Formats: sequence, C-alpha cells, structure tokens
Amino acid sequence: MSSNCWFFKLVVSFILVGSYFILPKYGFTSFNSLHPQDILPHLLYPLSHANIWHLAANILCLWMLRCPLHIVATFVIAVLCSFLPCPLLPIYGESEAITMGFSGVLFAMVGISWGRIHRFKDMIVRNKWILVIPAFLPHINFLIHIYCLMAGYLYGRYAPRNT
Repeated sequence: MSSNCWFFKLVVSFILVGSYFILPKYGFTSFNSLHPQDILPHLLYPLSHANIWHLAANILCLWMLRCPLHIVATFVIAVLCSFLPCPLLPIYGESEAITMGFSGVLFAMVGISWGRIHRFKDMIVRNKWILVIPAFLPHINFLIHIYCLMAGYLYGRYAPRNT
C-alpha cells in the first residue's frame, strides 16, 4: 500500500471515529420528506454508526479495499442513493428503520473499481454473498448497498478519468 493510500485511509478512519463520538446519530428513513430540515440526515448518514461494532466493521472494510478510493465521488453517490426508495424487507417487521453507516460509500468504492475494468458479471459473482445475505439480516438496509454498488459501477464505467 502506498504511503498516500495509507495516509488517506487513516484520515478517513479518524473522521469516522471522530464523527461517531462528536455528531449525534444521523440517519434517514425510507420515507423522509424533502423539506430542507430533512436533508441533513441524508448528508450525514455515512458518518453515523449504530454502535462501535458497526463503526469497526466499516473501518475494517475500508482498510481491505485497494486505492484509489474516490472518496468524494463515493460519498456523493451514497448521499444521492439515499433519496431512492429504501425500505427494509418486512421479514423482521421493520419497514421504517433508520439507515446509517459508511457501507454505502464502501459499496460505491467497490462498484467503481469493477466499473473501471468493465467487469459487471464478475462483480456480481464475486460479491453475491455480501449482496444477498444482508437482505435477510435484521437492521440492515441492503437496498442502499445495491444502489450504491450499481451507481458506483456506472460511475466507474462511464465517468471520465483524470489519468
């Protein structure tokens, strides 16, 4: 891992940890209205985590990803995807739970890396378990993961490259 990538991941990790302890818990629900006061949860949900284990899992996944991470693009993708309908599966009787966490950004990062090499089928095959299993776990809004992965793939596939 290059020193720039290492430093970048360290900075993002500190931001996530700091946000966990400083910011109140922000998250969005699938049926938020679009009044100005309701936009803040959509902007801050990637920085909020339900508990310390949720935060640790997201940071661990961040450190497992290869650079470049496209943090600005993936953050924007995660925020925009939060405005799509994202109800939880009614398996556990939760259709209106709060969604929060950095995982949407992480899924967008994965999508971009696969989009850059134009390998959609391989992306789906290699990530099938992390796409399917969360659909059946309580308190996980797997639709935001799917949206972010697909939007990340499209961004990676079609966005102009700087290099």
